[in-house]
This record gives sequence, C-alpha cells and structure tokens, in this order.
Amino acid sequence: MEGVLNKLKEIFMADKVMPRGKEWPDERQGVLPEDWQPTEELESIPEKLDIESLQYSAEAVGYGDREMQWDTYRNIANYIPEGESVLDFGCGRGDFKLFHADDFKFDIDYIGIDMNENLINAGMEIYEGRVDIRCMDWFSIPKDLKQDWSINIGSCNLRYDADIKSTDNEYLQNTVHTMLRHADKGAIILLTSSITDIDDGLINHDPGLILNWAQKEFGNVALDHSFSNDVFILVIYK
Repeated sequence: MEGVLNKLKEIFMADKVMPRGKEWPDERQGVLPEDWQPTEELESIPEKLDIESLQYSAEAVGYGDREMQWDTYRNIANYIPEGESVLDFGCGRGDFKLFHADDFKFDIDYIGIDMNENLINAGMEIYEGRVDIRCMDWFSIPKDLKQDWSINIGSCNLRYDADIKSTDNEYLQNTVHTMLRHADKGAIILLTSSITDIDDGLINHDPGLILNWAQKEFGNVALDHSFSNDVFILVIYK
C-alpha cells in the first residue's frame, strides 16, 4: 500500500506527505483479523487521492500524461507573440499560464474561463491566486472582457452545454464567433481531426471543411496539422 501511495504521489505531483496510518495487515493468506478496522487516515485515502488528482494530474484536464499536456500547450503558445494577452476558453485549472512562464521565460496577461467549478476551485487552491481563472459559461462572458487572443485548447472536442438542438458543427461555429468577439487580434483553436478514425468519444472535425468555412467567414486564417495526425490548430487573424 505504501508503495502504491508513493507512486500516486509522484503521478499527481503532490508536495505533501500522503497519510499512511497503520501498516496494512498481512494479506498474503487472504484473511484479515476479525477485529481489524482501517484507521481514519486510511479510510480517507480515496478522497484525498481524488482531490490530489483533480489538483495535479494531467488526466483531470483531458491529457494522457504531463508530457502530452505540455507539448500541446507549447504548440498553442508558439502562435502568441511576447507581450500579448490571452483569454483561455475552457481553461481547466489555468495550468497554461504558469506553463508558459516556465517554458517561454516570460509572463503573459492571462484570464481563464471554465464551466467546471471543481477544476476552477482546484486551480485557485494550488495556484493561490496567481492565476486569474473564473467559473463561467463562455457564451455569457461580459461584453467588455477582451484580450489580444482567445485560445481554446481542445474544449470543443466535447459538448459541455445542455443545448440538444444545435449540432456539433453549430456549437463549434458559435464558439469561434464568441471567441473572436472577445479578442482584439485573433483566435487559436485546437481540434481533434477526422483524418484518423479513432472511436475515442470525442467530436472529430474535418480539417478541410473547417478551413473552408473559416476562410469564407473570416478571411485571414491558417490551419496547422503538423503537430499530430490526431489534432490540428486553426488560427484566425483579425
């Protein structure tokens, strides 16, 4: 048990010592003493692991591991010039801001929004107010909230709304229009691609159709499919 807990501590990047309580009884024979009861600390371990997973794991914000998360952020960040500000649609915990400061060695004016209150609370807890993240629906952002760039890193690959009338394509288009209303210079969106036929439960988008729509709608756009066969980045300039 101790080895498992320490491994989970590494995975979740926890900086606190995880509770061990008493040693587990010898289960090699598959029999526990009749009078044995777990300590209060051991009973609370699953809850503690859930909290630490929410706060620290890459999986909690939709990535297979930390390396995948950072590589994805890096490809998005390459499109943001130094000194320009960001409004992050579907920010999760707000990891992007401190990743950017560490990886690119300069800070950005960053605001993150997300509908998931648990992730917003987790980000507020671990970053202790250093990251401006807000719990809100991105279709209900105040009109005066604007940054240079709106970014959306995979948050259109699932539906988070309760609208059963609009199609996935309409949902994406409405999101892109909203992002541009709150951006002075443009929008950067990462989407899963339909080029690779993977049944992963995500909404896969046809890069060609998305590019054609964006060009007709906005004019000055670029599409980058070099990062991966599975995802592509759409950049719309204002």
